[in-house]
Amino acid sequence: MQIVRKDADALNITIELTLEPSDYSAKFESEIKKYKNQAQLKGFRKGMTPVSVIKKMYGKSILSDVINENIQDKLFAYIDEQNLNYLGQPLPNRDENLVFHLDVNQLKDYKFSFDLGLAPELDVKGVGAADEYTYYDVTIPDSIVEEEFNAARRRFGKRVEATDTIQNMDMIKLDAEEMDGNVVKEDGWKTEFTILVDVIKDEAVKKDLLTKKIGDVITFDIFKIEDKDETYTNKYLLKKPEDSTQEIGNMFTAKITEVSRIEPAELDETFFSTFGDESIVDESSLKAFLKKDIKTYYDNQSLQFMYREIMEYMMDHNEVPLPEAFLKRYLKESNENVSDEVLENEFEAFTKNMKWSLQKSQQAKLYDIKVEEEDLRKHFTNSVFSYMRSYGNMDYSFITQTVDRLMKDKEQVNKAYEEILADRVFQKIGDTVKRKNISISQEDFVQKVKELNEKINIEN
Repeated sequence: MQIVRKDADALNITIELTLEPSDYSAKFESEIKKYKNQAQLKGFRKGMTPVSVIKKMYGKSILSDVINENIQDKLFAYIDEQNLNYLGQPLPNRDENLVFHLDVNQLKDYKFSFDLGLAPELDVKGVGAADEYTYYDVTIPDSIVEEEFNAARRRFGKRVEATDTIQNMDMIKLDAEEMDGNVVKEDGWKTEFTILVDVIKDEAVKKDLLTKKIGDVITFDIFKIEDKDETYTNKYLLKKPEDSTQEIGNMFTAKITEVSRIEPAELDETFFSTFGDESIVDESSLKAFLKKDIKTYYDNQSLQFMYREIMEYMMDHNEVPLPEAFLKRYLKESNENVSDEVLENEFEAFTKNMKWSLQKSQQAKLYDIKVEEEDLRKHFTNSVFSYMRSYGNMDYSFITQTVDRLMKDKEQVNKAYEEILADRVFQKIGDTVKRKNISISQEDFVQKVKELNEKINIEN
C-alpha cells in the first residue's frame, strides 16, 4: 500500500492510496473459496463449482467489495495514525478516474484519491484568567417564595366542589346552547365542556364569571372564550364531528353546572414529607427550603446568562477559518435532495454552529473533559426525577424505566452528550475567568433574560 498526502492549503488535503495486489489478493481468494463452498449451481454439486465459474459469475462483485473494504480500512487507519482532525467525511476526489476495470484473473494496482477538509488549529481568546464577565446576583423577594409556597399547597391539594362565588383558579363545567339574537335558537347546537377560569381569554366573560356561582348563567362568544383556533374550538368545545356541515353561530348561553377548586394541602407531616428533605417540619422551614431552591435556580440562570456572554465573546473575537467549498460539497453529496438555493440559505447557520462546536471541542480537549455512559444516565435520571417531583409522582420504577428508554434513543443521547459537554466546558471557563458580581432584583433579571431570548430568537 502506497499512501501520499497532498496539501492544497492549510484546510484542504488530498490523500492518494495505491492498492497493490499483495494488499487484497489473500482476502479475495478467501472470499472466492467461501462462495465456492456455499454455491449450488445447476450442473454442479454443492461446493464443487469450479473456481473459474465462481469468478466469472461473482468475481467482480466480490473483488469490488474486497477492494472497498480494504481501502476504507487503510484510509481511516492512516487518518487515525496521522491524527487528522477532519470535518464531515472524506470525499472521493473529482479529478480522479473512479471507474475501474476489474480483472479477476490478473490482479493489479488501483489508485484512489480522497479529499479532506481539516479543522483549523485554534488559540481561543476570551477564556483566560485575565478575562472578566458579569455575574448577576439575583435578590429573591418574599413574594415569590409565598407564591411558590401556595403553588406547592395547590399542587399537592385535592379538588373539591365549590358552591360559593367562582374564583380565578376554579374549574367550571358549562352546559351550553347556541343563541339566536337574545334567545336560545330552536334546534340550535348544544354542547358541554369544562374550562379553567384562568385560561379564559375574553376578559369581560372572565370578569362576569367571577361574580357567579354554580347554577348561574353566562353568555359568551364560543370562538373567543379561549386563545385557540377554530379547529380546536370545533373539536373540544363544540365537539362538532369532522364530517358535520351544520353551520353554528358564535354566541352561546350556558348554565354553570359544576364548579370545583383545589383545596390547598394541609400543613401536616404528610405534606412536608413530599419534599424529601428531613429539615422541613413546618411552614417556616418549608419557606426557607423553597427560598434556597429558588435562589439556586436563579444562581444557575445567572451562570447561564454569563456563559452566553462568554459564548458571544468567543464567537465575535475568534477567527475560525473553515474549508467552505469542501463543506458545501460534503453537504450537497450527503443530502442529494437539498437544492443549491436551500444549501446557500442554510450554510451560514451551519458554519456558525460548526465554529462554535470547534471552539467548544478545543476547550474540552484542553481541559481533558470526557462524557461517559454513567454521566448520561445520571443526566437523564435527574431530568426525569425533577419532572416527576413537580407532579408529586415519585414512582422510582417508572423513573428507571424511562431512563432506560432514553439511553436507547440515539437522538436523545447525542443531545444529552452535547449538553453535558457544553456545561462542563463552561464550568471550567467560568472557574477560570474573573466574575464581576452585580446585585440585581429578580424582576430586572427576568427582563434581561427576556431580552436575551428575544435577541437569540431573532438571530436564529
